[in-house]
Formats: sequence, structure tokens, C-alpha cells
Amino acid sequence: MNDEITTSEIMDFLREHMVTRSDLDRFATKEDLFRSQIEVMSSVDRFAKLHETLDLELVALRGRYERLEERVETVEQKLGLASPY
Repeated sequence: MNDEITTSEIMDFLREHMVTRSDLDRFATKEDLFRSQIEVMSSVDRFAKLHETLDLELVALRGRYERLEERVETVEQKLGLASPY
């Protein structure tokens, strides 16, 4: 059995597996990755701010709801109406 590798086989292997400069142009650069990271972080920050705002609004609405319930109960008592709850 002949285990020798010819120059032609080496060149064929290199042509098939070697990366060229034009191939490298398709990969993201450090700047591309940094820009993408900033975009992702900005999106996460906007989402966190939206969540915080919605949470504060929910707390405010709960307070308004509780005050409204108290007022309705007071009106029901003064009118002599039975509460359904």
C-alpha cells in the first residue's frame, strides 16, 4: 500500500478547505459585533423601561380600584343596599 501523499493531493485539499480573503469578507468584524451588542442592549433597556412603567401604572390602578371599592361600599351602606359580595 502506498501511503505517500502527492503534491497534487495536497493542492486539491488546500483548494477545498482553505479560506480566502474574499471568504473572510463575509464574516462579522469586531466592529459589527460591537454594534450588534449595542443594539441588543438598547432593546433590552427599552424593554426593561417599558416593564417598569407598566408596573408603576398597575400599582396606581390598583390603588384607584381599591379607593373606588371603598367609595362604592360607603354609598351602598348609606343607601341601605346589600353588597353582592
